[in-house]
Amino acid sequence: EISAGWSTINAIYEAVLPRIRNEIRGITLLGGHSSHSYINGTNMYFNYFYDLVDCGPEEEVTKYYLPIISIICEETLRHGGSIVHHHGIGKARAPWVRDEYGSSYHILETLKRAFDPDGIMNRGTIIPG
Repeated sequence: EISAGWSTINAIYEAVLPRIRNEIRGITLLGGHSSHSYINGTNMYFNYFYDLVDCGPEEEVTKYYLPIISIICEETLRHGGSIVHHHGIGKARAPWVRDEYGSSYHILETLKRAFDPDGIMNRGTIIPG
């Protein structure tokens, strides 16, 4: 799930779909939908289905999930959207936290260290590590 302003959301959608089709083998269904819209923008869930004939469950994350998430995050940030909406970053999107927060990342990192000096709360989720 990502989010963006009305002037940006379609550009993200139009950039993500062809990249996934071109870069990920076995995609049989691809699209997106919005479920939370506001006066200034909306969210977008990307939906996809792929043929698992060529890999087992243990390979699915590295062969499909993470590459698809990478494309979605890269294109969302490139077009000025946000890689989160109301579900938060999570571990799969942690590599893009610095890009998501930009110059305010330092504040986030400082707060995280102040409230969690031992780094035990949600390790690797907000601050990649």
